[in-house]
Amino acid sequence: MPRFVLEIGTEEIPPRFFPPALDQLRRDGQQMLDRARLSFDEIKVYGAPRRLAFIAEGLAERQASLTREERGPAAKVAFDADGNPTKAAEGFARRHNLSPEDLVRKETEQGEYVFAIVQDAELPAKDALAALIADLITGLSFPKTMRWGTGKVRFGRPIRWLLALVDDEIVEFDLDGLRSGRKTRGHPVLANEMFAIQSVSDMGYENALREKFVCVDPDERRHEIGGNIEGIAEAAGARLVDGYLLEETTFLVEWPTAAIGDFDPAFLSLPRPVLIDEMQHVQSYFPLEGADGNLLPRFIAVRDGGRDHLDTVVRGWESVLRAKLIDATFFYEQDLKRPLADRVEDLNGVVFQERMGTLYDKAQRLRSIVAEVARQVGLPDEEREKLDRAAILCKADLTTEVVAELSALQGVIGQVYALESGEDAEVASAIGEHYRPRSADDATPETKLGKLLALADKIDTLAALFAVGLIPTGSADPFGLRREAAGIVAIGLDIETSFSMASLLDRALDSLDSQAPIERKREEIVAQIIDFIRQRLETYLREEEHIRYDLVDAALAVGIDDIGQAEKRAQVLALLQPQEAFLPTVIACTRPLNIAKGFDGGEVAPDLFQEPAEHELWSAYQQVLSEAQGKGLDVLFQLIAEQLRAPIDRYFDDVLVMAEDEKLRRNRLAMCWQLSRLFKRLGDLSLIVQA
Repeated sequence: MPRFVLEIGTEEIPPRFFPPALDQLRRDGQQMLDRARLSFDEIKVYGAPRRLAFIAEGLAERQASLTREERGPAAKVAFDADGNPTKAAEGFARRHNLSPEDLVRKETEQGEYVFAIVQDAELPAKDALAALIADLITGLSFPKTMRWGTGKVRFGRPIRWLLALVDDEIVEFDLDGLRSGRKTRGHPVLANEMFAIQSVSDMGYENALREKFVCVDPDERRHEIGGNIEGIAEAAGARLVDGYLLEETTFLVEWPTAAIGDFDPAFLSLPRPVLIDEMQHVQSYFPLEGADGNLLPRFIAVRDGGRDHLDTVVRGWESVLRAKLIDATFFYEQDLKRPLADRVEDLNGVVFQERMGTLYDKAQRLRSIVAEVARQVGLPDEEREKLDRAAILCKADLTTEVVAELSALQGVIGQVYALESGEDAEVASAIGEHYRPRSADDATPETKLGKLLALADKIDTLAALFAVGLIPTGSADPFGLRREAAGIVAIGLDIETSFSMASLLDRALDSLDSQAPIERKREEIVAQIIDFIRQRLETYLREEEHIRYDLVDAALAVGIDDIGQAEKRAQVLALLQPQEAFLPTVIACTRPLNIAKGFDGGEVAPDLFQEPAEHELWSAYQQVLSEAQGKGLDVLFQLIAEQLRAPIDRYFDDVLVMAEDEKLRRNRLAMCWQLSRLFKRLGDLSLIVQA
């Protein structure tokens, strides 16, 4: 079976672009093959710094046959009274390479029409693909794109060559003036030349690149790098601090070679986070530690090339790192000359947002918000004082030299400086954790004070930016507010004590308004933020907890002010859904829920009951209320299923809720409303798909 290879040759693409781009290339490439009506056995996607590749193994030689119907003019237009074809029929038939006698008359909902039965040509694979590849390439998306030369195509980096082969045949297409062919490029140092691949069958593509020092398969590179650095570390009696850089390094090199380097042990006096950040984030080195967990004055780095002159390369790595650590030592020693608390006033000179004041203003708002959250969760006085202290100090490290040089250490270096300044250890930990989670892969804070401070910080950020109208639209989120909202969800699910999100937002907006009057309506801002957070919670429940979409909708529809309680509702519904009694109970509950919508509420007057079914339902309702007191939501559902389902059905069979008598009607609506309030402890059950 033929093999198809498409390689998009580019200038060096940033490593972080690859994982999502390869996922999209796999997905969109398969859709392209489906549109081309070409079957295949397997799809592979490769990525290296200067290329993206899509491969279809076991590709069909020709398109699958396709017979389709094309509707033409109405029969009365296509044929005259004598049944002879008109010019309309002749023209329609001609467009499809048919004669009028080949047209078929069929009845449709709009009347009788003529149809052409068309047998599409079964093109060879390379011809079927030729018309689709350009759209596949231009459809790929990247965090940032660029345009080059006089062309109009945008891509993650400029495209320099296009290889497209089905076995040994070129798939000919044009992309903004660049023609496809059989040429690719070797390693930028070891074999920096264009060369032709005669055939891509039987691993011809991968083997040809390997001869030119390009390992194009990222899984192979990742495995090779991981094995090499683990082996080097073990031989040195060390271990890797973590595998943080492995994915990035995989997409930084085409021909990986790992080696070990050293630095002056005197630099170990620097804080561990500073050393790790200088090695990992600045230089892309793998830090090493001993069996005791302490950092060693050694590192491993990966070269894109062979072993020739490797000792010279290692000396270069060591020299660059030494210069960085000399600078870091100077910045650290300068920072330590002032206690962290002395830097708080300096925050007056750092703008948070031009319409929302400085970071000093933000710190004051945080004090107000943490006071409210401490009240809600019942924090003891001693811990409240520590949380307030952490709120005052948490942004002070943004004025330090080390954070100016290593921005990823904000918060982390604040914890170090807080301890150096003699602050309480719990205060320091809260400072160090309050930016977490920084990403979808990051953990929530470990300490109670850290969780509460991080929650307050994210609440304030959302409140401030929504208040001035800086709301994310589409994919644009320049202030990372989706990340902040996802962080609120993660922390909300992690905190064991309930809190009211709306109350915290009100406190945040009160603080904002006292500093700079808010022009937008308060209710509108709060509603927008809560809905924004709800979307993140919805995504989490569907994608991470794999709860069915309608169960999530039902659980969240009654509110997410208490995030933990909203999650419990969704989890309970998911747990109950497989039970035989679930759907009949949901259907029964939906009847009062639907009829009570729009009713403004009220008390039930049993003396107005006229039917036995009313007394029965009211009595069953009171019994369930009593038995459900203090019990879990799953128990509540079982009580509803066992004690209320049948009375509800009899009630709606025997009682006319919308009676003409206003008193009777309102009383019966009040009954449905009271039932609805009970059912909404579980969610809006009317949103559950009844199938």
